[in-house]
Amino acid sequence: MALLAGLLTAAPSQAAGTQSLLALGDSITRGNASCGYARDCVPNNWATGTNTAVNSIAARLRASDPSTTVTTDNYAKSGLLITGVAARIDAAIAAGVDPDIVTLLIGGNDLCNPDNGVKGDTYTMTTVPGFTSAATGIMNKIAAAWPQATVLVASVPNVASEWNNVKSTDGAAIWASQGFCRTTRGVDANGNQLTGTAYTNSVAAAAARATDYNSALASACAAAANDCVWDGGAVSRMPIPLSDLNTDVDYFHPNATGQAKIAATTWNAWGLPLTGTAPTPTPTPTRTPTPTPTPTSSPDTVAPSVRITSPATGTTAGASVTFIASATDNVAVTRVSFWSGSTKLGDATKASDGSWRLTVSTSAYPAGTYSITARASDAAGNEGRSTAITITR
Repeated sequence: MALLAGLLTAAPSQAAGTQSLLALGDSITRGNASCGYARDCVPNNWATGTNTAVNSIAARLRASDPSTTVTTDNYAKSGLLITGVAARIDAAIAAGVDPDIVTLLIGGNDLCNPDNGVKGDTYTMTTVPGFTSAATGIMNKIAAAWPQATVLVASVPNVASEWNNVKSTDGAAIWASQGFCRTTRGVDANGNQLTGTAYTNSVAAAAARATDYNSALASACAAAANDCVWDGGAVSRMPIPLSDLNTDVDYFHPNATGQAKIAATTWNAWGLPLTGTAPTPTPTPTRTPTPTPTPTSSPDTVAPSVRITSPATGTTAGASVTFIASATDNVAVTRVSFWSGSTKLGDATKASDGSWRLTVSTSAYPAGTYSITARASDAAGNEGRSTAITITR
């Protein structure tokens, strides 16, 4: 192999390629109202946007590997409930979209859409069984169409935090006139203010529903046939101050600053760029053979060794759990991450004693037994995986 390499003109350190990103979701992923008017503004969206002030996921992927061409397709749709995502996937399939990465940010309209009618529990939100079924269906449809794609799933935006900041401003009247987030605001389907226990129950129901939606998304991601990375509730934990909203339009949708924060939050929560998501190679011109006596160095093909040292297998987790791993490599370990099946829990931080640690909140995960592994990577892209442990939530 060294002789063969020596007969070729030196190639770039990494072959050029293309990486395609498909964005699915609702008005947030369409950048709605972020340009100062009440309609979509796709250049400002967090996933595929081109506004440099937003620094979208696509822009960050390009910057992380300038030799790779990142292409984008945005099939999000303003006003979309989770039950509408399947049709958007069908539209992408019909258009010949073939993504390497699929992002999904959904659930805000299931909590807040004014056209979401009253359900059996008297609230104007998508039911948990309906949301759960749709989340599973989305993952199955993606697996059938694009089995090679990595799916990146965001948690539901924190509309309760948003309303808490809006309710004492002029935006409260806009939310009322538009019928936004009725259950979160503690009003009935007709916009009449609830009082007493009815008000308290309404607000509590909205908060519980958001948690249930996150559990459904996390579970669907964990069970997906594709590699799927859940954000661990990162988007849900984001506060939504007035400075992140379009106060000149509807006090509801994120402005460019808010979009930029979503991009930064998801990028970090998903541990991007993912070492396992390889770009599709693009053809390069045939090079003229040039003899050279200089041998090439052998590439590093040795994967790191990693094992989980804590917690012990069979542990029952509380409100949070700290995973600890030890990892070694013939050169150097550059990253350790923890996974539940095919769902990435997050990247670990290297401690002063050389161990790798990650603390995970368990609140977004339903009760059950989880198989946990650690993955260690080196600079050459080699990846080693630990023996699995099990924990109970």
